[in-house]
Amino acid sequence: MSSRLTTTWSEYDDAVQEILDLSPTRLDIFDEDLAALKLERAPRVAALRALLIAPSHHRQLRIVVRKREFVCQHSPHLMSLLQLHAPLLMIIHAPPHLDRLGDCLMIADGRHTLVRFHREQPRARLIIDDASECAPYSQRFAEVLGEGGDALGSTTLGL
Repeated sequence: MSSRLTTTWSEYDDAVQEILDLSPTRLDIFDEDLAALKLERAPRVAALRALLIAPSHHRQLRIVVRKREFVCQHSPHLMSLLQLHAPLLMIIHAPPHLDRLGDCLMIADGRHTLVRFHREQPRARLIIDDASECAPYSQRFAEVLGEGGDALGSTTLGL
């Protein structure tokens, strides 16, 4: 069990990869638009694909974004995964009243969490192998997901 603070974009980028590598069956993401996560990089696409084809009945990748334009226009690998692996992978465009939220979350299997405190800054907390420390963030993600939104389809183009 460990926790550490990231303060630079480089450290945050490393923490994103660490969370992806620790996501064997379930990953929840709440983010502005996924741009800072750089999910189109080959190792990250591979990690997402591995999660989606894992030999588990509990595998799931849930993504909630406040802005959908980046995903639709600049994430062809992610959209391809959506086409191949729906409903294991779902991408939700959050309702407008969630635009005011500034934090970003990545939660792997309820045991590992990366929380960026503000969408415009790299300052974040990385929690590894601590379900009790991750629980409030898992609850926050559940609340965000519970607010609804519009599901993006694999054929979503443009806006």
